[in-house]
Amino acid sequence: MTKIWGFDLSEMHWSAFGSKEMMDPRYHLRKQRIIVYKIAMSVSLAAECTATYSLSKYNSHQSHIESYPFPSASPVQATENNESLIRAAISTIVFCVFVATVFGADFFFLLFFPRRRYPLWWHRLRSGAAVVVMLGVFASAVASTVVIATQEATIYGPGVTEDVRQQVIQAYARPPLRYRTWPQNIAWAVLVWLAFALTAASTALLLRASAYDKRYGPEERAEGVARDYDDGSERERITPAPEKTTKGRRGEVGSEKGAVGV
Repeated sequence: MTKIWGFDLSEMHWSAFGSKEMMDPRYHLRKQRIIVYKIAMSVSLAAECTATYSLSKYNSHQSHIESYPFPSASPVQATENNESLIRAAISTIVFCVFVATVFGADFFFLLFFPRRRYPLWWHRLRSGAAVVVMLGVFASAVASTVVIATQEATIYGPGVTEDVRQQVIQAYARPPLRYRTWPQNIAWAVLVWLAFALTAASTALLLRASAYDKRYGPEERAEGVARDYDDGSERERITPAPEKTTKGRRGEVGSEKGAVGV
């Protein structure tokens, strides 16, 4: 029985990926967290990929413009300014990777070690990381939307006139200088907002589950069992089941322990 950092590796098995085990209702909010985490990570990956695609295309576009074959005697040295889009893309990529890191790790532990109870420092670290990542994705969504909706790349440099600019644009028409006219950029903005909404939902579920785990443990409380923490103790208070009644021969009602019959 191999253990690493207290984790029993014998608990890791392929059947954990089956829907029956993943949707096991014995653990508080586990099913909901697994579903929302998976969707959030998938959408964040899609946003990351579209941002990476735009970043790559505009970097290549800039390189093509800088290497445009102007006549050797021409003093023109053209380049492209697309820094705002590059920064927004990098921000989106970084925080979408963090979404996969934070919620992917929690997904892993939920999948293989659902019964494990964690120390307080881990709950605080995990909750803090989730909130920071959520805010980062929100900032990336706002920045990406503003840049794509309102800005465009510019061609400038020594000797660059409007005629030179149009000449270069005709040679390298894609991606367009105006960001909002390229469908890939629109897809990026839409996906990063969806990623934020799902990351916020994942964070809310994580915080709720963390608060529950710290108080009760990962398993759902049994019906009729409640805990009283008003005095700081951890005593269980058992709520008695309702007493069954039976009817006597003359319609008189009594308890099951001693039904009345005359």
